[in-house]
Amino acid sequence: MVVLNGVKVPLLIVDGYNIIGTWDELKSLKRSDMGSARDQLVAVLAAFCPWTWKRIIVVFDGQEFAWDHVDGVEVVFTESRETADTMIERLAAGLTASYTVEVATSDFAEYRAASSVGAVVLSATTLRQRLNEHRERYRRHLGSTQKKGLMLNNILAGSVLDALERIRRS
Repeated sequence: MVVLNGVKVPLLIVDGYNIIGTWDELKSLKRSDMGSARDQLVAVLAAFCPWTWKRIIVVFDGQEFAWDHVDGVEVVFTESRETADTMIERLAAGLTASYTVEVATSDFAEYRAASSVGAVVLSATTLRQRLNEHRERYRRHLGSTQKKGLMLNNILAGSVLDALERIRRS
């Protein structure tokens, strides 16, 4: 089990082509260049790894199996005989014991399959809202940090500061 501070680590599995086909900006981009739409989706998600999810896996239907890491995001292309939905279901089933698994898809059949193995399912719209909320929270955090100044005593926990002070005095 992957645990951080007594809690299972969050993991996001994304139904890549489903999200591309749902988000307006990616839907229009895919009409001219599907590769750019895939790259844009991965780039958007990479901005939230590892702060929101410790691990993000984006799954696409493919012709030849590939599993790559792009800016901290795991990008998977299935073999021609396996659909992205099947891969997502296997990943969710295999990882729910170790992680808090969230699956992003607006495919109802995929929703039912992922939730039946214990994953939390986010629609494409909910994923977009979550990303926007996290982006806004991060911007507010940056604004407050800039007002205070980027000093260790502004960002470290009190217990850490106390330990450092004890070391300094010894």
